[in-house]
Amino acid sequence: MSRPTTVIQPQGPVQSTATSVYGKGDLLLRIGNGGAGATGLVEALATDYLSTLSESRSIAWICNHSLNTQVALYRSQIDLAFTYERDREQLAASEGWSRTAGCAFHDHFCLAGPRDDPANARGAATVADALRRISEYGGLFHSRADGSATMEKERHLWSSCGLEPWTDKGAAKWYQTSLETPAGALKIADQAGAYLLTDRSTILKQTGLKTISNTVVFLEPTNPHHILMNSCYALHSPLAPEETKKAVADFIEYLFSVRGQGVIASYGVESCGLPLFAPVADGFARAKLTGGRPAQGTWTFGARL
Repeated sequence: MSRPTTVIQPQGPVQSTATSVYGKGDLLLRIGNGGAGATGLVEALATDYLSTLSESRSIAWICNHSLNTQVALYRSQIDLAFTYERDREQLAASEGWSRTAGCAFHDHFCLAGPRDDPANARGAATVADALRRISEYGGLFHSRADGSATMEKERHLWSSCGLEPWTDKGAAKWYQTSLETPAGALKIADQAGAYLLTDRSTILKQTGLKTISNTVVFLEPTNPHHILMNSCYALHSPLAPEETKKAVADFIEYLFSVRGQGVIASYGVESCGLPLFAPVADGFARAKLTGGRPAQGTWTFGARL
């Protein structure tokens, strides 16, 4: 069967080699993802799943942002994709080269920034209000201009306010772009006292690593349909070899099982005090970040911000 054509095009280089390999033995599966791999969830799931098998096998993680993870699936460079963009997932399915197994877990975008909050984003009731305050004040804002799901979401949020600072030369003094990774962007913003759109898992992972101390969360999802939700779906190819299809199906069955969802629900609690993600059934993370801050490797509440 010939491969269907696609209108989905990569943004930046697409990585095809393994960023990390978990387990020992012959390669069983290649999982593509960005943030959940960088924060360690892919490793936690892969390691636990491999422990259930009767023979030693290995699972590779290939790191790309969401769009390029889809491209890697199209190119048969990965077997299972964890992605965050419903419109492109539906497009890929309509083109015939991708199938979705459904929501695998929930991550969450957060509007974050410096503890002293010069633009008073803390006083905003909505994301749009907070962004307007930052724009009007000229508060330093860091953006990842890398084609990632984070960039797409951030630009959608700005546009919904009638603002496009990435095209406004007058905004260049306060709106700054980079090609940093999620962790790199957060650490730089933390040091610079900048606002940014980031995600819950990256904030908590860097909190546990003690790389941030000045960043707090002003707005985060408060329900499953909130504009800042960043749910992750599992995609696979109907064109893969039968052996690969079985390996993918078996892993997906584990992923949606009580055991797999339990790994997701507890991941991060031991290292930083709060779960980084939320399992499917929860709909969104019930343990909030607003009102807390990073301190000595944990997300701490009750301390003066």
